[in-house]
Amino acid sequence: MATDVNDKVAKAIAAHLGKAPAIPTAAPATVDRGVPKEVVLKTGQLLFSKVFGYKPTFGDFAVTMSATPTDAEIARLIPSADADYVIQKDEAALLVAGLEDGDKTLITGPTGSGKSSLVKYVCAKLNRPFIRINMSGDVESASLFGTLVVRGGATVWEDGAITEAVKYGAVCLVDEWELMPSEIAMGMQNLLEEDGFLYLKEKPGTSADRTTIPATGFRLVFAGNTVGQGDTTGAFSGVGVQNTATIDRFTNTVRINYLSQNHEINIITSKSNVTKEVAKNMVRVAALVRNAYEQGKIGLTMSPRTLINWARKCDRYDMQYALQVSFIEKMNPDDAKTTQEFYTKVFA
Repeated sequence: MATDVNDKVAKAIAAHLGKAPAIPTAAPATVDRGVPKEVVLKTGQLLFSKVFGYKPTFGDFAVTMSATPTDAEIARLIPSADADYVIQKDEAALLVAGLEDGDKTLITGPTGSGKSSLVKYVCAKLNRPFIRINMSGDVESASLFGTLVVRGGATVWEDGAITEAVKYGAVCLVDEWELMPSEIAMGMQNLLEEDGFLYLKEKPGTSADRTTIPATGFRLVFAGNTVGQGDTTGAFSGVGVQNTATIDRFTNTVRINYLSQNHEINIITSKSNVTKEVAKNMVRVAALVRNAYEQGKIGLTMSPRTLINWARKCDRYDMQYALQVSFIEKMNPDDAKTTQEFYTKVFA
């Protein structure tokens, strides 16, 4: 009875508005991610799958390939692709889609998971200029945006790293971004806005002289171990709480974890002289260390960077002593003992 009444009300409203009542339909069985079945390529574009060699799980899409700049200063900023690089496929596709859409991207993940190397690799494949800025608690705005310097007896303005990236149309990676003071991050608010621009308030001249419109291709990518809301684990010293207004401006977020064990084995063997069987055991030790770290039992984790260093040290030392000098000596006595037990458990 209630349904009949509701139908009559709907028809009466529709008649008053001169429209037919909407007919309820069943919910779709699958989620539509809004990816077109056919991708139309514009001039200078290629399919993502053509450039990177695989199709993303959310569907193929067009990517813009940058022409090699005529300016040698900009051209030298284009990185070379690492032939041994093992790509994290979904994460790379999300990053590239964000660059294509003009997003402000935030990449988060554990130490040594490949956040900065992913951005560099993507820029190499897309032929895009790449500038990486490592943040710290004592960073000054002058090094980022610019300052007045004396040259040849005259005072002139010298651009900072971010200003150069804006002018060159580069992908600017702000690495370890949570370490910088929040007021420095607030200085990038205009750039983080849609159709944002850079205003250099310290630069002499008119407002027009102080305003820099980003060149085509300029993108901001922030990367760090946290999402800017502080560190509750105590593992990342110096990490601060960032302004909510800054965090809110990120329009694309990519979470990166460690590679699969098979991928890590391939990386170790490609960058050292250890055998695949030895590399497999090294990765098993790393898995035990990481698990203990995540449970709060030890205070230092083992990154892929450490694994590679350990493997390379085996050219000079035996396996156990190579682990000692590359990793264990960094640990407190209790953690060192635990890690030694992990080594014995795996390699014995």
